[in-house]
Amino acid sequence: MAAVEFALVLPLLVVLLFVIVNGGLLYLDQLHLQSAARDAARVASVDSAQACGTALAELSGHDMGTTSCVLVQDCRQGVAEVRLTARQNIEVPVIGRRVVDLDASSSFVCAP
Repeated sequence: MAAVEFALVLPLLVVLLFVIVNGGLLYLDQLHLQSAARDAARVASVDSAQACGTALAELSGHDMGTTSCVLVQDCRQGVAEVRLTARQNIEVPVIGRRVVDLDASSSFVCAP
């Protein structure tokens, strides 16, 4: 009887395990994306031409999927703002393949 119950519950536990692991990995990728956005905004406050290059170089060491960088605002108004996005494909057994979009932005006061 216990073997039958275990056989019924095991697939749910396996799916739950994969969801927890993938959720943790996505959260880690979100932290990397936010860190890169913060660093890019800091660089943009000094030299806006280097901002996106810095962010994409920082993210190149991580498997972030398709990443893009936009300089939303440069130092003409006193604040530099950068927005980063990443699109990832994840696969979970039974649930299937999903596309997840991550987004991060940061601003930094420009150097005088």
